[in-house]
Amino acid sequence: MIRQMLVILIVFGMSFLSACARGSTTLSEAESAAQTATVEAGFSAIPEDVPIHESAVNLKLAANNTYISYEALGTVEEITNYYRENLEAIGWEKRNKSNESPVGGVVTLLRSKEDANISVTIQSIPESDYVRVLISILRK
Repeated sequence: MIRQMLVILIVFGMSFLSACARGSTTLSEAESAAQTATVEAGFSAIPEDVPIHESAVNLKLAANNTYISYEALGTVEEITNYYRENLEAIGWEKRNKSNESPVGGVVTLLRSKEDANISVTIQSIPESDYVRVLISILRK
């Protein structure tokens, strides 16, 4: 249910951003369907224990879906707090006593579960309302 809502929000966001980028033109039905299919395929490939922010755009997956990147609307602090809360809520525990303070507009969160490790890096994008999120998952 949540993933379906995220897909709808992302498709809407992508359509809105795409229309803004082109001026006043709108997506054709074929373009809209292609974007929807791409987003749905991307979300269906993401492991269930990896949260993706609802404002995600430019979602990319690589290395058998163990490397995920996207951009999210918000500040480094807001998206970092989102990941701190959501990773803990689904069972990811903080690794070691890693420093999670921003350094030069970048924060990395390290978490683990019995069967996996995850690294989430949130990075500011100069002169943008978005941040870049890079997620790497290592299954044990």
